[in-house]
Amino acid sequence: MILPSVLDPFFAIARSDPDRPAVVDNGVTVGYGQLARWAGAVADLVAVRGTAGAPPVAVHVHHSVRDIAAVLGVLAAGRGYVPVADGPEGHADRALRALGCRELVATAETGRLPAVDRVLRPHWGPSRAPLREAGQPVRAQDPAYVLFTSGSTGAPRAAAVPHRALHAVLPHLIRRYGAGPGTVALNFHRLDGDTSLEEILPALLTGGLVVLDEDGEADLDRVLTDNEVTLVNLPVDYWHLYTGHLLDTGRALPRSLETVVIGGEAVRADMLERWRRLGADDVVLLNTYGSTETALVTHSAVLAGPGAPADFPDGVPIGRPLPSVRQAVAPGADDPDGPGELLVAGPQLATGYVDDPVRTAARFTGTGPDDTDRWYRTGDLVTEGADGALVFHGRIDHQVKIRGHRVDLLDVEEAVGRLPGVAAVAAAAHTKGDHTVLLAFVVPTPGASGRGTAQESAAALRERLSAAVPGPLVPDRIVAVPALLHTRTGKVDRAATRDRYL
Repeated sequence: MILPSVLDPFFAIARSDPDRPAVVDNGVTVGYGQLARWAGAVADLVAVRGTAGAPPVAVHVHHSVRDIAAVLGVLAAGRGYVPVADGPEGHADRALRALGCRELVATAETGRLPAVDRVLRPHWGPSRAPLREAGQPVRAQDPAYVLFTSGSTGAPRAAAVPHRALHAVLPHLIRRYGAGPGTVALNFHRLDGDTSLEEILPALLTGGLVVLDEDGEADLDRVLTDNEVTLVNLPVDYWHLYTGHLLDTGRALPRSLETVVIGGEAVRADMLERWRRLGADDVVLLNTYGSTETALVTHSAVLAGPGAPADFPDGVPIGRPLPSVRQAVAPGADDPDGPGELLVAGPQLATGYVDDPVRTAARFTGTGPDDTDRWYRTGDLVTEGADGALVFHGRIDHQVKIRGHRVDLLDVEEAVGRLPGVAAVAAAAHTKGDHTVLLAFVVPTPGASGRGTAQESAAALRERLSAAVPGPLVPDRIVAVPALLHTRTGKVDRAATRDRYL
């Protein structure tokens, strides 16, 4: 099946209103016309869509407007891209060799580049080149992008996401995010993760503005306020810490904010309770769920603000599926009436893991044209609430046996997170002799350890927890730490946190 380019609305806006601001990159404004010309220059350099199975084009990303233009250009050429960022020496070279990449778009004048056959260097200065009418039509099944999974639940794998997936999901995200000409979206995530596409494409396909600011993570309040941001997408852990910062300082959310999107991991009830204490009743808090293998977002739920239920008696939901998504819950072998593994199907599925048929077969089941009969096994355990929304109950690989009891790390984190003085928590299993024990790493709230050392306060937390929850949920040790470690996509990395602080 041949599809039009997903970028055609962007090029239409660039032609009709070329001076309209498209991106503000650390104070420098780039209009739709200039951004479209840069994207066109990249597309002209990239070999246009060829035979099926053509390798992706690498984009060397630095979190700048050039990254955005490079990705738009590759997509406009009907090709797929793979982002590569600076990292350990040789890592990017090995990744690109494994994918067979032969072309790379350089987005900076200096710096070491991975070894490829062709380094493409577009002219990044002002341009009056003719604007494209549209992007190159694409085959629905061809890759739009290839991303490496975070590796937080095993070895990273290169998932290829087809063009049809973007066509399926973007119209629904535009509606759910309320994207339009008045949208000002913060590009918080770097382009080596797919959440960045949720921030960039809904805005640029509807005439909105994308903001990049190098202080976005360190000084979010200022960045949101100064740029009058209306839409922000945050990892759950960062959102939770930001909520705590606002409560501790007595500050309110910036007045411009209309929608706060969160995702990447489970939202605990205590996190939602703290958010509601901000009194931001006019701001939509939208929880989203998805994975690299299922293209951006498959489920969403309004947790607070306009349109949100008063409470969630079945637990904080990950939501209902988008119209393009089909879902099934496979009953658990041990408890058919308890949580089961979530399976999803539809055009949003990745085509699989590049050159890894064994892992592809293990996670993608069934066959069929356009993925109608293919299902992706998420590895996530869910139940369906009375209102039809799914409630997350942890991952299959986050369950551990403690003294003969099956314990989910999320249950431990929820119990610890409710204790006063805890800003953030990560639970992990640890082998101690012949036994597996639980550990919890907590980031104290400011001033929480004012009457003693951090570890004395951690010991007091464990004592309080022992009086409140069953024994198997009580960690063998609670360790106070300055910060939790995260994967590159913003998820809490439990194993890395454990290894850092033990």
